[in-house]
Amino acid sequence: MKYKIYPTLHSEIKKGTVWTYYKTDSNLIKIKNKENKKSIIVAYRFLDKYFEKLYGGDLESSLDSEAIVVDSYYRNKLKLENKEIVNLEIKPVCKYDFISKLKYLSSHPDEVVKITFWFTFLSFIFSLFSYIISFEKLIKIIIHIFNCLIELIAIIFKITNH
Repeated sequence: MKYKIYPTLHSEIKKGTVWTYYKTDSNLIKIKNKENKKSIIVAYRFLDKYFEKLYGGDLESSLDSEAIVVDSYYRNKLKLENKEIVNLEIKPVCKYDFISKLKYLSSHPDEVVKITFWFTFLSFIFSLFSYIISFEKLIKIIIHIFNCLIELIAIIFKITNH
């Protein structure tokens, strides 16, 4: 479908959202520029009459295209210009699609969100490694205890057989 690109309001800069008339229950959508094959995963907000009023009533939709309000960060990623009419493919992101959610967080325009994501991701990786190492040591301890029990049982049987 063809969309006419509009810049975001100052209050919406670096929020990681795109405003459009596209309707979905998902709070994340994947937008693909069909002309250059670039795509993004972004938070979705429905472009309702209250946002139109706040925006200033400059949003135009026609039979040929629909309005979409996109931050400059995402416009640059998709290689879009203001007021340009472009063919975009918009799909909802499934709520169980964790890879897309990770892509959204890792490429978010707000540096605080990105830094928090990377610290959390690294903490998860380090925790996973520590669990693996701990599990390996636990297995060694259990094997050692099991071997000690076998030796103890063998000693007991030697004493009772004499």
